[in-house]
Amino acid sequence: MYEIFVLGELTVGDRHGYILQEILKSALGPFRQISAGTLYPLLSRLVEDGFIELRPESGSSGSRPRKLYAITESGRIRFRQLMEAPLEFQADTEILFQFKTVYFRYVSKEARLACMEQYLTYAQYKLKHVTDREFQLHMQRPEPEKQRAQLLRVLDYRKQIGAAEIEWVKQEIERMKAAAD
Repeated sequence: MYEIFVLGELTVGDRHGYILQEILKSALGPFRQISAGTLYPLLSRLVEDGFIELRPESGSSGSRPRKLYAITESGRIRFRQLMEAPLEFQADTEILFQFKTVYFRYVSKEARLACMEQYLTYAQYKLKHVTDREFQLHMQRPEPEKQRAQLLRVLDYRKQIGAAEIEWVKQEIERMKAAAD
């Protein structure tokens, strides 16, 4: 998941590792952070795999030269492969989808629409899970009643969020279809 972010950011332009970390922290939000212990091994692996290169920054002053990461041509190919890969239904699907949407301008309209359609299926699957659970609670009527009632309220909240998400994705799909490529 972070690989697509790093390659996407380097497609935009060369970056220092700490800048990548700050952008990623901002993208993930206040409650999910990435540590240097996660990011820098990923950067090292991407360098070893030839997807990015590390080079000293020209004109840097001080005792230690600053290093820049830059994407290579094989990194651009890998990035397009990741962008065009189908979304899998897993814990990080929503974050991966958000990362992909940020970099949509680097892939074809067909790839963008495929991603949106896949995410629509994912969002519909999540909503079905919630409505199935709600149905079970109505049928089984577990005790205590107050707890069941509150759980139904939580499920209603999740249904409202899910329905709004599905509506947004459908609108984006229609917008993309209508837009010139």
